[in-house]
Amino acid sequence: MVINLQLAETAPRCELKSAMRVVSSKRTSLPHQIVFCREALSGLSGLEREWRTLEGAGHPSFFTSWHWIGTLLSALPPASRPKLLRGTAHGRTVSLALLGASETRRRRGLVRSRGLYLNETGDPRFDALTIEHNGILAAAEWELVVWDELIGWFASLRGEADELHLGGSQRRLPEAALRRWGLGCRETSLPSYSVDLCRLEDSGGELYPVLSANARQQLRLALRYFDRFGALRLVEAATVAEALTFFHAMKELHCASWERRGRPHSFSGGFFEPFHRLLIERSFGEGGTQLLKACAGDRVLGYLYNFRLGNRVYAYQSGFDDADHRERPGIVTHFLAIRHAFRSGAGVYDFMAGRNRALTMGPSRGA
Repeated sequence: MVINLQLAETAPRCELKSAMRVVSSKRTSLPHQIVFCREALSGLSGLEREWRTLEGAGHPSFFTSWHWIGTLLSALPPASRPKLLRGTAHGRTVSLALLGASETRRRRGLVRSRGLYLNETGDPRFDALTIEHNGILAAAEWELVVWDELIGWFASLRGEADELHLGGSQRRLPEAALRRWGLGCRETSLPSYSVDLCRLEDSGGELYPVLSANARQQLRLALRYFDRFGALRLVEAATVAEALTFFHAMKELHCASWERRGRPHSFSGGFFEPFHRLLIERSFGEGGTQLLKACAGDRVLGYLYNFRLGNRVYAYQSGFDDADHRERPGIVTHFLAIRHAFRSGAGVYDFMAGRNRALTMGPSRGA
C-alpha cells in the first residue's frame, strides 16, 4: 500500500518545516481515538451546516472550506460525487473530508491499483481544478493527530484500497506513522511562494523591501514603462455581475497567452469554467472570491482571480495582456494586488504552487 503525496513546498516562508516541528513535538498529546467511516452523500444542506460548524472549530484553508467543497459537490454530476469521510471521537464529529475513488491499470493493464483521493474525485476531468492547501478539516484540538489516525485507518483497508492520493498538500506525512503501519510514500514536490504582508508594515504595503535587488530593478522598470499609458490603478469587482464580467475578460487573456505558447490552458476542460462561475456566484457575497483588474490609464494590463479566507489571499488564476514579450504586466498587476491586500488587512498573499517566472519575481526567499 502506498500514499501518493503531491507536496507544495513553501519556499520563501518555510511554513512547512515549522508545521512539521509542531506536529512531531505534540503528536502524543491526545489519545488516538478517531474512528473513520465513509458515507454516501445525499442532501447537501445538512452537510453544509455540519461543515461550516466544524470550520468554526478548526483552521480550514479556502480549499477545505465550504466555499470550495460545497461548490464542488454542487457542480459535480451526482454519480461522480466522492463519498464523505467522517472522523468521530467520543461520540462527536471531529473531522470531515471528501474521499473519491477510482481504479487504474498499469503495465499494459496487468497491474490494477485501487486509489482513494482526498477531497478529489479520482476523475481527471474534474480534478483538473487543481486543489491546493489540501487537508482534512478537523477540530483544532485534533488537527495534530488526525494525520496519524488517517494513516492507521488507510492501513486497515488492505484488500480494499492500494493507494491514497493527497494532492496539493503543504504538510509532509508523519514518518513514524508510515513506518509503524509499513506504508510507502511517494512525494512530488512543487515550489510555493507567498508574501508575509506583516513585513510590509514599514513601507505601507509596498513590495520593495522584500525583493531581491534584481527583482526591485525589474519592477521599477516595469512600473516606469506602464506609467507612459497613464496612472496605474487597481479595480476590484463590486458585484457578482461585475465579477463574472472580469472573470470572462480574464479567461480571454489567459487563453490567448497560453495558446500563443502552444500550450494547454486551464479552460481546456469542460468542468473548469462552470465550476468557477458557480464558485463566484456562491461565495462572492461572503468575500470568498475576489476579481481584480489592473489598468494603466485606459489600458488593461490584466486580471486576477483570487480567493480570500481569514487573513490569507490566494492568487489562484490570472490573465495578462502579455502579447509583447518585452512588457511585464504580470508583475505590475501582482504588485498592485499585494498592496491592495495589505491595505485590506490581509496577512499573507499566497502565490501558491508553480514555477511561473512572473510569480518568482515577486517575493524573495524569506518573504
